[in-house]
This record gives sequence, structure tokens and C-alpha cells, in this order.
Amino acid sequence: MQIISFTNLKGGSAKSTTAFNVAGALTEMGYRVLAIDLDPQQTLSLSYLGVLSSEKSLSQVLVTDDFIEDTIVPSRYPDLFVVPSDHGLKAIKSGQTQIEGVELRLRSCLRRGKQSVDGQLVLDEFDWVVIDCPPSLDRLTMNALVAADYVLIPVDAGAGGRTALADTVEYITSAQKWYNPTLRILGLLINNVNSNTVYDQTTEQAVRDIYGEQVFRTVVPSSVRIRESAELQTPVVFCAGSEYRKYAEIYRRLCLEILTRVGVTGGKT
Repeated sequence: MQIISFTNLKGGSAKSTTAFNVAGALTEMGYRVLAIDLDPQQTLSLSYLGVLSSEKSLSQVLVTDDFIEDTIVPSRYPDLFVVPSDHGLKAIKSGQTQIEGVELRLRSCLRRGKQSVDGQLVLDEFDWVVIDCPPSLDRLTMNALVAADYVLIPVDAGAGGRTALADTVEYITSAQKWYNPTLRILGLLINNVNSNTVYDQTTEQAVRDIYGEQVFRTVVPSSVRIRESAELQTPVVFCAGSEYRKYAEIYRRLCLEILTRVGVTGGKT
């Protein structure tokens, strides 16, 4: 099981959109995926996947250090399951809910694992866990970084996006130093690009000049089709119609890059 946190301080960097479409593309490749929505705004779970919190919520599990399996809800895609966000995460985020060792709670829940009837860990049924973080550097984001093997940073290449990116990388470095020394930056994904404009070409190159090989070769353009797929609650790889094909191929290429960087060759199917 590989755990990827999708993290960026800046809102509007396509963090939830990236997590949504990467999860979809991985399931299309034959992997079983668990998507954890740590953002109290509930964008990934409710808005994009149409999934509500189960009887036991994620915030309850983090507070009580309980089994995260009790929060898992199936999506309408057979190999994509969701741990939905809930409003109780706001209190954890703000510090209103006092929890000992708060930064370690998600990692603890993911490592504990409930045993199934055949003695295997239920979480072991998942090949990938994708964690969508809030657009802030807070307790919830730190929980994701402490629990993850890798962090993927969706990037808005503009000036404000580059400033937030530097702060995000600094925060990740802090997580590596104090909590998770094996955490790796999987890569930076440049989003919302119009390659026909000189400005976007220049800003993309600025990010590549600073971060080099850490930047994915794949670039996600600004597209109404990608926004439409989120409105349809359908990852773009599953959208019918030739108008979506170009964008589905972009996320497939991104997933192949992810697999290569993790050291996995191809999909399961």
C-alpha cells in the first residue's frame, strides 16, 4: 500500500481535482484505491464523488484513535473507496478539539488496521491511498504528511503560486525533520496552464528552473472539460465522449510518471 498526500498551501491549485482524477486513473489501471478527504470543505468526497460520511466519522476516529475501516464508504466505481470528510474536522483543524499527539493520529489509524475474517488486514486490500488536504498548513495537513509515503504538490505556476509553493516545501521539510523522515516529495504538478500564452510559458519555466527534475513532465491545461468532469462526479478517464479523451490521456500519463517514480511498472490490468 502506497500513501500519497496531495498538498499545497494555496487554494485553487487543483489539489482536489488532481486527487480525484489520479484516484480515477489508478482504478482504471486495475488498482484498488482509498481516497481520504481531510479537507473540512468536503470537496473531494461530497462535491466530486457524491459520498457522505458514514455513521462513524473520520473526525471521531482521529479523536478516539480508532479503526479507520469503520469510516470507509464505497463510491460508484468498484475499486474506488472513500473516507469522507465531516464537519468535525474543523474543530481538529482549529485546535478546539484537544488531542494528545494530534499530528500522529492518521498514521496511527492507518497502521493499526482491522483484521478481516481471513486474518488479513482490510487496509491491505488497497494498493493506493490518496489523501486530499485542506489548502492550509495546519494540523490536518501535518497528519497527512506524517501518514504518507509521498507528497504530490499541485502547483499554480503564477507568482502567488510560487510563493505558496516555497512555504509548502518548507512545511514538508519540517514534517520530514520532526515526524516522518522517510517522506518523499513525489513531484510537483503544474496545473491550469494555457501554453499558448507567453505568461504561462514563462511561469512554467520559472518553476522548472527552480525545482528541476522534481517537476512532472506532464502538465495539466486549464480546461472546461476537467471542470465538467468534477461537476459530473466522474473522473475524466471515465467520462464518455471524444471531447474528454485528450484530458483523460493527460491523467493517464501523470499516473505512469507516478508509478515510475515510485518504482512500479505499468498497471495491474
